[in-house]
Amino acid sequence: MSTEPALQSLQNKLKENCYRDVGGFFRYFEDQSWSATVQNILHRPETADLVEELSASLWDLRRLDAMDEWFATFQSLFFAADHPTVRLRSEPIITSSSSYQASIHIGSHHFSAASGSTRIYGEYHHGAAPISSTDDDDFLRFAERALRVFNAQPARYFLHAFLIRGKTLELWVFDRSGAYSSGVLDIARDPNLPLRVLAGYGMMSDQESGMNMLIKSLGPGDVGRGTVCFAASASAATEPTIVVKFSWRVDTTPVELRVLERARDRKVWGVLRLLECKDLVNVADLRHALDFPRLYVNRTLSCVITEPLGRPIRQFVSLYELLEVFRDLVKALKSLYIDGSILHRDIAIKNLVIATKYNEDTSKGILIDFDLALDLDEAPAVQQMVGSDGFMAIGILSGQPHTYRHDLESLFYVFLWLAIGNDCEHDHAHEILQTLPKTSRLWKWCSMDFNDVRQAKVADMSPDGFEHILNEFSARFAPLCGLATELHRLIFPIRDGGIFTKTETDQAAVERLYQGIGDAFNHSILALKD
Repeated sequence: MSTEPALQSLQNKLKENCYRDVGGFFRYFEDQSWSATVQNILHRPETADLVEELSASLWDLRRLDAMDEWFATFQSLFFAADHPTVRLRSEPIITSSSSYQASIHIGSHHFSAASGSTRIYGEYHHGAAPISSTDDDDFLRFAERALRVFNAQPARYFLHAFLIRGKTLELWVFDRSGAYSSGVLDIARDPNLPLRVLAGYGMMSDQESGMNMLIKSLGPGDVGRGTVCFAASASAATEPTIVVKFSWRVDTTPVELRVLERARDRKVWGVLRLLECKDLVNVADLRHALDFPRLYVNRTLSCVITEPLGRPIRQFVSLYELLEVFRDLVKALKSLYIDGSILHRDIAIKNLVIATKYNEDTSKGILIDFDLALDLDEAPAVQQMVGSDGFMAIGILSGQPHTYRHDLESLFYVFLWLAIGNDCEHDHAHEILQTLPKTSRLWKWCSMDFNDVRQAKVADMSPDGFEHILNEFSARFAPLCGLATELHRLIFPIRDGGIFTKTETDQAAVERLYQGIGDAFNHSILALKD
């Protein structure tokens, strides 16, 4: 069951984005290619008794076997000949209520989606009263389960859902800007309405049910909140070589897209290369002809195609490979800053990958995810504090504007997290911490109190404190303690009796820092080769 904090969080998200009794809702069921077929089946003389039996018995299904039997009869009536691939599945919902509740999944065998084939989600609550408010826990639990289906397919446009409670029915659509419904429908006035609706759901095309028809995938994608990435190829017969990213955004041009375009135009080396981009659909288009009582946030689904394909940096196969990747990442950061006049501002494990294919002229380490990047030609006078927990530079935690040096410092922290955690499964600092003892100094690097984090990092980057960091290196990384010490000396030189955390901006100092860090990795690569 959902926890109270989880329900409260969902309630806050839906508070201003949930609408009931939306005008025009039944456009989803009227004048469709299958509407006449449904009506004809319902009104055939030879099916009248069966239709009446299904309508009368729907409200008194108290067990899973009774519900399965009901759906088998329903499916034989509407889909046996024309839709043999429609699949209906029900599962009991475990609750504290004594009344029977079940989830209902309407899907198809032929559609291969990123995370399963559920096209329509519904719930059946025997004998329950209709939902009086979207603040009710029963509605929030229903919404949470529906959103679990929806959010597992981030490139999907929307999800049809329905809620049967007692002798009432409410139809819902969940999309990237919230949820809206038909309002509560009294079935006593129209006993056949549930059959028409359920048959319509089953006969909807994948496009009508909100699926993204551009995706034909036999494997999972890398899923994030509102974003999914697929390894892609020109045909099923060739190996994947590119990355296709679908993401939803508030209706403005995304920072990442602008940065990738400028990085391409400025010939930046070692970063994700933009091949193509296109906006596919927005919420306003999907909601056309519907009457909403107030304005809603419009979001746009975009498709961005990039190369090269890669694997997460945490999946390095050897220390030798990892050091080559870090060496190239230093070059990439230098090119981003010198050639592109761009700062990444979110260097972290999750944003670094190892190129699947490379040659002498290309980088083994690739910078990705430029959502927080800054084009220095358009830098605002006041910058927000951005970055990933555990990887933010001391200067950033102190409120300084972001500089090239902070990207390099964050790259050093990536090296330390990998060396201490030796974790090939997790990208985020909080996940890695779960594998470390509570005595690890890295625990103090992750907190919403940025001043505490700053003080902890200042202490750990002092000469004495860094010895404790080295003592935490995993056995696999023990041979690289000398490299870590050299990197620490370069990034945190001692000046005026303490570590230097500010940024030198003259050209000679910039070149010296990039060159020094690159040389340190090169020397270690040669040492491992010998």
